[in-house]
Amino acid sequence: MKKVIVAMSGGVDSSLAAALMKEKGYDVTGITLKLFDGQEKYLADASRMADHLGIRWYMADYSEDFKNNVISYFTNTYKQGQTPNPCAYCNRYSKFSYLISEMKKIGAEIVVTGHYANTAELDGIIHIKKAADPKKDQSYFLSLLTADQIKYLHFPHAHRTKIDVRRIAGEYGLQVSNKKDSQEVCFLEGGDYRDYLSKSVPLDYGKGNFILNGRIIGEHKGILNYTVGQRKGLGISYHEPLYVKNIDPHTCNIELASRENVFFKNIKAINCNFVTTPPERFTAKAKIRYRMTEQNCTVEIRENNTAFVEFEEEMFAPAPGQILSIYDGDYVLGGGFINEVF
Repeated sequence: MKKVIVAMSGGVDSSLAAALMKEKGYDVTGITLKLFDGQEKYLADASRMADHLGIRWYMADYSEDFKNNVISYFTNTYKQGQTPNPCAYCNRYSKFSYLISEMKKIGAEIVVTGHYANTAELDGIIHIKKAADPKKDQSYFLSLLTADQIKYLHFPHAHRTKIDVRRIAGEYGLQVSNKKDSQEVCFLEGGDYRDYLSKSVPLDYGKGNFILNGRIIGEHKGILNYTVGQRKGLGISYHEPLYVKNIDPHTCNIELASRENVFFKNIKAINCNFVTTPPERFTAKAKIRYRMTEQNCTVEIRENNTAFVEFEEEMFAPAPGQILSIYDGDYVLGGGFINEVF
């Protein structure tokens, strides 16, 4: 009997994933990663679901490493005037590394999660593939994963909608079948990122000026309070809406512009990861935020894991620090961190 480890958050997606794997005859062990304070309810729910299903379950405490890695990345990215994507970063550098490590410790062969995504071969190599339900597809957040990580993964909900998952969970008698979906950034627990940052960094960090067309038009509250593309909450009176175009962490000045002036076609991405070595230049589709459709582009690979991407159409406010995900149809070729736009 093949042994699998199922990441259980205490929610409906992961609980049903565990139930389905057990029904298929796998030897199932549930695991919940303790990553930050305040997870007691999630741990209790996961433990209760494991008991209900009659499977082994344990908690693995990675909170110290998570703090030093993901939380540090989150805070430092904002201090650099950029917009972090902690979910994608965590999946690559923390969560799936933890899960694969635990998988090997218990002698399992597969890591199972409740993500809405798929894996499939492309040119003989297993890639992340989009889920069947475009409304729930989470392939964007998995686009930094390496081939060595992907080969261990299985996503039982690849072809299901959320409605299907809740219905089937109810049929299994899972008490979490109607539980509210978790927040994308788990450690914020639904709160404002500024409130979280204020625990470790003064929110007036990086105070400076608003710049419009090369002229100072006012002072801002500190660069932690703003992100590229932001319109609301600027506190600037002007005859047309203004948007954050650029945040300079060195001068702490924030450049504003009208909407038509925050569209760009070209992006430089750094720390890129591709599942297989790509050609130096190729056409593909890409996206720069979760809630968007992939757009046609040309990709040029440079040294030091850098890629230059030119979109056919201009993109609204690509934010440095966010993730650029590159696709071949439904397959994720790879991704990287947006570093420059022009």
